[in-house]
Amino acid sequence: MQSSQVSSIPLPALRGWHPGEQAVQAIIHLPERVAITAIVDRLPEQHRIFHTSRLHFLPVATLDQQGRPWASILCSNDGMPNFISSPTDASLTVKAHLWPGDPIIQNFRSVQLHHEKPPLISGIGLEVLTRRRNKFAGHISDVSFRDLDVDLTLAVTQALGLCPKYINIRSLMPFHGVSPRVIYERFNLGDGDRLPDDVIAFIHAADTAFLSTSYVAAQEDENTYPSRLGINHRGGRPGFVRVRPSDGKTLVLPNYAGNRMMNSLGNIHTTPVAGIVFPSFSTGSILHVTGNAATLYGASARTLMPNVNAVSTIYVTGFSFVENAIPLRETGQTERSPYSPPAYYLAEETPPSVSFADITVSLIRTRVLNDTLATLTFGTSQPLNIHPTQNCVLELSEFLRKRSHTLLDWEEDKSTVNDDCVRTWTVSTLPTSDAPCTFSVTMRSIKGGLITPILHRLARSADPQLTGKHIDVAEMNVCARLRGIGGDLPVPEPLAACDGGRRLLWIAGGIGLTPFLSLTRHVAHLAARGYGVWDVTLVLSTREPEVMLGMIQDAFMDMSSDKIGGRQSPPDLMFFIHIFSPRQLELPWSFPPFVSLIPHQGRIDDDGTLFSSVDAKIREPHICGPLPFVLKAMKSLQAAGVDAERVKRERFTY
Repeated sequence: MQSSQVSSIPLPALRGWHPGEQAVQAIIHLPERVAITAIVDRLPEQHRIFHTSRLHFLPVATLDQQGRPWASILCSNDGMPNFISSPTDASLTVKAHLWPGDPIIQNFRSVQLHHEKPPLISGIGLEVLTRRRNKFAGHISDVSFRDLDVDLTLAVTQALGLCPKYINIRSLMPFHGVSPRVIYERFNLGDGDRLPDDVIAFIHAADTAFLSTSYVAAQEDENTYPSRLGINHRGGRPGFVRVRPSDGKTLVLPNYAGNRMMNSLGNIHTTPVAGIVFPSFSTGSILHVTGNAATLYGASARTLMPNVNAVSTIYVTGFSFVENAIPLRETGQTERSPYSPPAYYLAEETPPSVSFADITVSLIRTRVLNDTLATLTFGTSQPLNIHPTQNCVLELSEFLRKRSHTLLDWEEDKSTVNDDCVRTWTVSTLPTSDAPCTFSVTMRSIKGGLITPILHRLARSADPQLTGKHIDVAEMNVCARLRGIGGDLPVPEPLAACDGGRRLLWIAGGIGLTPFLSLTRHVAHLAARGYGVWDVTLVLSTREPEVMLGMIQDAFMDMSSDKIGGRQSPPDLMFFIHIFSPRQLELPWSFPPFVSLIPHQGRIDDDGTLFSSVDAKIREPHICGPLPFVLKAMKSLQAAGVDAERVKRERFTY
């Protein structure tokens, strides 16, 4: 990181959503899911480490002299990381090598550093192998050139962690055979001009893009909602971005549900221009585009792109296409995001005759756990291979729009019209060799939500006495489409005693327990068969201790009811549960002999006392829960001397 400065605590960067973001949130009747305080005024320590050590490339947004945003990709000259440093928690320096045809060259050379309003910039750090991503925004404080080498100093005023949902996983390696060749450089495109056919084909083959937008504040809003640039990742299956055949220059981007902040759409609403860059990591080619932008909603969107409730369009006013420019190449196959739907086609296009066939799932059992929690068990049309901690992505539009109205009395309103009906839940019970077409999820009915309250109502209607038993509901005929299986956290493999065994630390906040349920079954299954030595500590913070402990009991049920491998209690498994709740826990609880339950009243401390007592420094830590819980747990872990880079984290923000 090349800095000895100790980071201060990040504070909220903004006073509220700007007028464009507010307008879009109102248009789609979106309840607020992420607080504005998630955007902080400097780089958290983890962001600084990430940007300075993990990135092979850095997408950024800049403005040209016409006020049009362009998206570019900065790299070192050899494609290696470590071309970014962070002298302070409010600054980044970038030493990049540019290529001919990149609009950022003229944008940088035209900046006025000492102007009353310094030139704006935004960037997004994205590691495609792990899907880690963090965004920043601010202004350029210094820039200097040596031919095509540029030294850039950025003042960071905003930082934010982003939704990873549509990032396709790929492995990148430096490529030393680049020889950039400008194919097209038309920074100003006439109204009657079309994009060349090879450029359109390049867009239709892309599965990754970065969208740059601009918010120019009205004079009366500048102090409260200052002007800024934004850049966000856009991803999907190849062909997810379409070009209108009628004019050959209007790009159409379907808007998939993401972090629900509406930054990009809000910017476009207020300042209707946008840029987009399409990188190819297989050939090194890159396409830069800018133009006039608009977003269509509801019926207007579906008229242009059927089955999509929100689309953004970019009417191209300038573009540049360069071959063999990016000093990176992907190795191996790309793993598509399980969240990405099949590519949608425009009404004026003829879609291919063969479409992607997703797996069908049917709801076969429900179990009501309490007033908000329920376990749903699904049967699938074909066997599934799901690993512990993974999640399922279900598309439930047929259920919501039709079947749910037959089963329950409820009416849709404006808030439901633009919902894509795609939901993600962690799989709590995995398919097995005996039941390869069955899995379960445990979900919470979200206040103000749409689908989870309806599913919870269905489960309650099947068990009106609230017995807590599994109820057969196959006759309800509730079906969905399985978009995919997600989650890329590594599953712990067994280690023998001579190798030290596994010492795991799982930290769960509320329903963040669910990935640890499948992990518990995984570890117990291995230990029962004599594979590895396991020392597991689970730290759980919850307002519903009885329900959560009941789910943990279920995870051990197979072990406690039957002798597996001839052993009732595996000699090489120790499992400690530290449970924190607001009230005193009612004891005793019945767990297998190798499980120790340690109740605590109150919350997890933030000074590292608990984590020091469980030897967190020599364990493998993994956190799952809502963002405030994750942040507090991280603070306590670091106070106990745990290296933050070693902590695997999942958060239920989106």
